[in-house]
Amino acid sequence: MTSSGRRWAFVLGVLGALMLPKRVECGYPGATCQHAGALRGELCTSYEVEPWGFSLLERVFDRDIGFAYSSGDDCR
Repeated sequence: MTSSGRRWAFVLGVLGALMLPKRVECGYPGATCQHAGALRGELCTSYEVEPWGFSLLERVFDRDIGFAYSSGDDCR
């Protein structure tokens, strides 16, 4: 492989790694978000499944960026 090909492989590998999904509780790292569920005595926590790169940016800026693959509530 040429050096140009290695560079492209490295860039594509890093971009692929930053797009891997990660589950984040409460929308962004460090947030608190428990609420009552539909059933009695049930506590729910919202979550988002977002790219690892966005999770890293949210941790750096300490706020929700607003992009996620999916979101929902986890009730127990």
